[in-house]
Amino acid sequence: MHELNRESWAAVAAEHNFEVPDDEEVMRATSMLPERAIQSVFRWTDDWGETRRLAYEGFETKSRLFADWEFTPTPGALDWLRILSEYQVPRVVASSLGREQALQVLEKAGLAELLPQVVSADDGFETTEQAYLLCCLAIERPPSRCVVFEDEPSGVVSAHDAMTKVVAIIGDGARGHPAYSFQHADYRIGSLEDLSLMSLREVFRDEGPR
Repeated sequence: MHELNRESWAAVAAEHNFEVPDDEEVMRATSMLPERAIQSVFRWTDDWGETRRLAYEGFETKSRLFADWEFTPTPGALDWLRILSEYQVPRVVASSLGREQALQVLEKAGLAELLPQVVSADDGFETTEQAYLLCCLAIERPPSRCVVFEDEPSGVVSAHDAMTKVVAIIGDGARGHPAYSFQHADYRIGSLEDLSLMSLREVFRDEGPR
């Protein structure tokens, strides 16, 4: 979704001769309302009417690009999810998209059958922490027995605020964040290809059997 968000905002910027947001700004924008991102992150305008028009343009551009966008799973995701499925480990995905779009993304990426449950923006969460708590409810597990996979330092903080364990992906998926940004994660990996069931045991090494 990061690439799609970046292309959408870049198209709006080009249309109005604004400065194109960099990767960090696009990532910050994903966690807030588009109007706020336009004013406080991109700093394109302070006029509220123009801000609303630009936000709508961003939505329309993203919707248009979404229809033909090629979504591909992160390297190692398919094999890892198949292992979890084989051992009947509950799985759920948290998405900032609406449910219909989230399901379309999973279908296009070939992950729909491997991620049977979705917590989406339609579920009404306002923060990433709340989204993770809803995920725990969806799979009927206490947060302390759940693992969040994150490639954003802010996501690691949100997962810990929700009292879950966190595996940080610090390779290409981390989008240039230095490894020390993930020092508070319970486990750090360079890629999902590095994972095994023993990895999960390592994550829960301080937890007793339940």
